Amino acid sequence: MEWGRAKKFVIILLVILNAVLAGLNYRQRQANTMTAAQERAIFEVLSQNGIGMYTELPTQISARARISAKMPEYSKETLERLFFGSEKTVVTVRGEQRIYRGENVALTMSGTRGLLLREDVPEGKGEMTKQEAEEIAQRFIDGTEHFFGAYGTPMVTEKEKGFQVDYHGLYKREQIFANYFSFTVTDGGIRQIRFSYAPIQGYSGEKRDLCYPDEALLTFMRERKKEGAAQEAAVQHMELGYDRIEKDTAAEGDIYLEPCYRIHVVDEEEPYLVNAYTCQIVHKD
Repeated sequence: MEWGRAKKFVIILLVILNAVLAGLNYRQRQANTMTAAQERAIFEVLSQNGIGMYTELPTQISARARISAKMPEYSKETLERLFFGSEKTVVTVRGEQRIYRGENVALTMSGTRGLLLREDVPEGKGEMTKQEAEEIAQRFIDGTEHFFGAYGTPMVTEKEKGFQVDYHGLYKREQIFANYFSFTVTDGGIRQIRFSYAPIQGYSGEKRDLCYPDEALLTFMRERKKEGAAQEAAVQHMELGYDRIEKDTAAEGDIYLEPCYRIHVVDEEEPYLVNAYTCQIVHKD
């Protein structure tokens, strides 16, 4: 009889404990979630200042640690295999730049960054579609994943002389803005590739709280006013990921990436970057 009562007591205690934990988890989720009232308020403030919002905001905001990366190491043979179809190249050194030249292809490397130009691929879209341009760029991404790692869903933009296909790296479902490939694709194929790559080492240090998207948007709005930018603007996309804050040099040592919001404005080439730790604009070189 006593054992039966004890079992009932334990069961009741477990039910109460589960209810308490569920309540704590709910409160934690609420603390990390931007509310509908906050969204309405920031949309109204932006509208009053001539800025329209045509995208959803990141709403699940939790504390994050920095990510550490390192300078990439390329051998001449590796670059020839990745970018030249194993064609042999001639190398020229200019300061921190190393320029690799094949018959019709030139690749300039400096620090984490690279720029490839195919001189034999003419400009012009012809009858090419966005989907065809994406498929061409995707084949390159798939063929180099063993070296450069995984990349997310691309953003394809139609330009006057071709299509621009932009990819960002992924690490444990986090977007890595610092690792990117930007392709210029014409009806002749890939004409140009701009990229930056630093191998990810893992998370570094303690998790820190992030500012909310509405705070980042206020920072963005103030920055536009300070710049004297056009009064009317439309935000077409806002995303949260990791980017490099310090300038990109060829120096040795660890590279640290911090959480940032990227705010894309219609008809403007470069997005605004807001450090999610400090809620300050990041000016990239």
